[in-house]
Amino acid sequence: MMKFTGAFHPSSLMICITGLSFIFGVNAANDAWANPHTTILKKNNPVRYDSRDEIEGSGGVLNHIRISHGCNDKTVKAMGVVFPNGQDSLATDKSTGEEVDLQTHITGAPIAVHPVQDDDVFEKIRVQEGSINNVGNGPSFGVRAIHYKDGTLQHNNIGHIPFDAAFPSFNANSCVGSLQVNIAIGNYCTHSKKKENRADIWIGHLTPKFDDPAVVVQSPPGFWPQLTVVRDTENNPLPANCPAGGIHLTVTPASHEIDHFLPIRGFWPNN
Repeated sequence: MMKFTGAFHPSSLMICITGLSFIFGVNAANDAWANPHTTILKKNNPVRYDSRDEIEGSGGVLNHIRISHGCNDKTVKAMGVVFPNGQDSLATDKSTGEEVDLQTHITGAPIAVHPVQDDDVFEKIRVQEGSINNVGNGPSFGVRAIHYKDGTLQHNNIGHIPFDAAFPSFNANSCVGSLQVNIAIGNYCTHSKKKENRADIWIGHLTPKFDDPAVVVQSPPGFWPQLTVVRDTENNPLPANCPAGGIHLTVTPASHEIDHFLPIRGFWPNN
């Protein structure tokens, strides 16, 4: 069944056909390709239009990975996603680059995730479990990564892959104002060992296994798929001795965590 939305911008038109939405118009191509990288879907909310911010201490939050294209002209057949919630995931101060101890700043895992049952893009979903850095509560066992297989995302389509997430609380005596959560994502398209269209690997640097700059996307340099956990300043205000806005931290999967959890059997570099 086809229907037209009640209101639309003169330069665009949305048509919904049994749960599928398409946007047509002179600006559609620009909108669709505004961010050509695979990353976390932006949330268009009234407070901050175009953001991926999550409030500290929130749980049961629906997020999506946005796949903006295939590998050159190839279909995305599989995807690996690694979260920075392991014992060796690296936390740093964004302004100085110095390593910090999360124990001083947060309570709970930097991000805790569960996949959402959805086969619109990938037919198979498998979790990769391991030790979680449940800061302040001791180590626990949970989802470190998610593997998606049997994908049908055509190279010129956009895919949204849902996952459920929970986020840590910020310690009351900490000056942390935000925590950027960097996520490693690999899109796998062919079983080739050498062709550039075999994969798009979305991590901020090369690793011992993911060592080919032809497929490890580093534009701009240091790019990571990411979201940001922000302080609930209404219920958890910054201490008076903190700088305005607080300090801003980043947490990133370690290279060996990426090399262990991101590969999918049958695709480079595990073929």
